[in-house]
Amino acid sequence: PNEINQILDDATPIAIVFDSDNQKITRYISSLNIAFPISCKLVSGSLSVEDLIATSPSLTKWYTAGPDDVALIIYTGGTTGRSKGVMHSHRAISLWSFMSPTRGGGHNPTKKSLVPNQAHLTGQFILWTTLFEGGCLIYPKSYPLQAKEVVEIIEREQIKYLGTVGLLLKDIVGLEEIHSRQTHSVVGVSCGGAPISENTFYKALEVFPNAQLSEVYSQTESGQFISFLSINQCFTAGKLHRLLSVGNPSHMIHWGQKPFEVRIVDDSGDDVQQGQIGEIICKSEQIMLGYWNNPEETNKAIRNGWLYTGDLGRFDEDGYLYLLDRKKDMIIVGASNVYCSEVEEALSTHPSILEVAVVGTPLLDEGEEVTAVVVLRNQSSITLEDLKQFCSQHIAEYKIPTRLEIVESLARTSVGKINKQAIKKQFLLGRARMIN
Repeated sequence: PNEINQILDDATPIAIVFDSDNQKITRYISSLNIAFPISCKLVSGSLSVEDLIATSPSLTKWYTAGPDDVALIIYTGGTTGRSKGVMHSHRAISLWSFMSPTRGGGHNPTKKSLVPNQAHLTGQFILWTTLFEGGCLIYPKSYPLQAKEVVEIIEREQIKYLGTVGLLLKDIVGLEEIHSRQTHSVVGVSCGGAPISENTFYKALEVFPNAQLSEVYSQTESGQFISFLSINQCFTAGKLHRLLSVGNPSHMIHWGQKPFEVRIVDDSGDDVQQGQIGEIICKSEQIMLGYWNNPEETNKAIRNGWLYTGDLGRFDEDGYLYLLDRKKDMIIVGASNVYCSEVEEALSTHPSILEVAVVGTPLLDEGEEVTAVVVLRNQSSITLEDLKQFCSQHIAEYKIPTRLEIVESLARTSVGKINKQAIKKQFLLGRARMIN
């Protein structure tokens, strides 16, 4: 509720359309100060979509948007605990891959797309590109997506293209009965939101024998794919080391998209030498307009037309881009951003915790989990279950730590600040990159 309130206070919407099958939302909506709460079905105390259509007069005037008007705001986590509304224009969305007039703009009932998460950039991309081609959008009965239900939908609907985020691809190819399921209709699989392991890719090529597999790199702020990697090509060419990369940004032209300009820069904004590590910055017409009602954060993120991603990376001699760490204090869980400061702020109010540092630590094969490293007050104790119950009153479920480490003191820098890099390193021994 606190997070929903914060977003609504920032966005100040005139209307909100909500899923009336979700009882928690239904109870909460009644307390919101929104002019038009509109339910998907008839619910007492609010208009339903059908009622709205039946009781409203026909439109006599249409508003015509300008190309650079705000078309979409996607809320993402904030470094200070405040969600930020990422603004995208009509012009930017029209430039998304696969939205050129030669590819769509008609009625294509064979274009069936499964929507993984409409609050995420991947879901928005699937939503708009499918509508543009006149295709069919398929929403599962509940979220987050479960691997078994995804496979059932693939079989029933004969899905051709599948977009996955986070660890969903790993969950699908790891199903016990997966090799007996009918997955041959799939000709394209894209995955993003978190690095994928070589083992998962190998299994995916077996599970989807007719598919081209791609790993994509994007951000809510970039609005589109900055780069993509052809997994099939890596295996065919025997260049498995490239599986640690996110591909060559110039190859986006093969997807009908004008490639981003991408640079690796130091703290002064100057280009580093090829092979050196720095912050990834990019530039194109597709990047966000800025953050809604937040010029300070906008000016930090966009400088002289360049989007500063907060990701640290390098280019190899062939122009392939490698992500190595995050400059932002952030963890990716299920393809959603979790800002450590927000979780730390919630945990710092726990009576047993003296100091806390929240970091992302690697799961066994791929993916990350939210880890709380805490120093306790004298004579205090806490369990992971205690911590989870406490956090459930303050932050969303996916942000709640799933690992607890109790220490006597936290590593600090020479000026006394908590040293997150040093804390993370103890969990990343032997790994090629600081993100998993």
